[in-house]
Amino acid sequence: MKQLLLVLSIFGLTFAFGQYEIGQTTLTINDPDRDRDIETYVYYPADAAGTDVDLSDGNFPIISVGHGFVMTYDYYIYLWEHLVPLGYIVALPNTETGVTVSHGDYGLDLGYVIQALQAEDENESSIFYNHIGATSAVIGHSMGGGASVLAASEYSEITTLITLAAAETDPSAISAASSVTIPSLTFAGDVDCITPPADHQEPIYDNLSDCKGYVLINDGTHCQFANSNPLCEFGEFSCPSSGLSESDQHGAVLEVITPWLEAYLKFSYDAWLTVEALEGDQSNYNLSLDCTNAPSVSLDETSTDVLSIYPNPNQGLIVLSLPIERGTYNIYRMDGRIIDQGNITGQELDLNHINDGFYLITIQVNETMIINQRILKQ
Repeated sequence: MKQLLLVLSIFGLTFAFGQYEIGQTTLTINDPDRDRDIETYVYYPADAAGTDVDLSDGNFPIISVGHGFVMTYDYYIYLWEHLVPLGYIVALPNTETGVTVSHGDYGLDLGYVIQALQAEDENESSIFYNHIGATSAVIGHSMGGGASVLAASEYSEITTLITLAAAETDPSAISAASSVTIPSLTFAGDVDCITPPADHQEPIYDNLSDCKGYVLINDGTHCQFANSNPLCEFGEFSCPSSGLSESDQHGAVLEVITPWLEAYLKFSYDAWLTVEALEGDQSNYNLSLDCTNAPSVSLDETSTDVLSIYPNPNQGLIVLSLPIERGTYNIYRMDGRIIDQGNITGQELDLNHINDGFYLITIQVNETMIINQRILKQ
């Protein structure tokens, strides 16, 4: 097992330091259940920057980003310019941009674009064909932060949740947080008078479960979680002044979310150790962690000619084609935590007792052969 951890940690670090150019495309994604078109701007890793260029080789996690009230997708340039070169696909639904909005629809939009883009992995005519990873995140600011909580409560595809000065919504993000069972980061600014932490972020955070972190930005404002824009800043005219620059606030955000995403979307245990090292008072923020179920292993997906798992996706029963009929297995959530384990005594494995979603199965056939494969139960 130590050898496995070493190999997989190296794998995680390879991704952490890989740099890509930024490709971009604009999609209109239709949700047939709501008969709703979702205008979505997508930025993705490419070998050469440009519009509708091919993706770089590899499979990349999806990050869906939600904007604030009366704001649009293009106020979050700092997020995609940082995250795409690290190997993430960043999708920004540009709906609910007016004064009259539906928080519920926007939350569903944020989740549905992840589901739709993951389906593109099997669409041979799509530029995303064979390029989509199994993990995903939703990040939202202000109204988009509350909507991100709504999305995480509805879509099992989402691996981790990150909110930036999240606002209470209708339906209630505070209430919805009680049903969110994925790892989460909650950011707040201590001079935010638009969504004061005590009334918005703290109640959301308190209702979240699983591994979670709370980041309080010293002198952090509401609008500086986005790029500078007059619509948001007009609402701050009566707020206390801040001594923290926008670039410093962005830097604090990126310092925490970078290893967090590496840990949960790319299975890097080394990145999780970085998150733990940031806990406490830093130069511009304080990070508190409540992680009794923190990641404990880094995982990779390896291919082999001696194993096939079918059907994949499956509906609760999988068949294992192994060189022998005995071995052991572990099943991990996509955040690296084990949820099931046992002995293999035949060619079939019953998964009806686990929830629908993506998982990694690790099968140990003998002392030297350890096989990892991604599976989808639906």
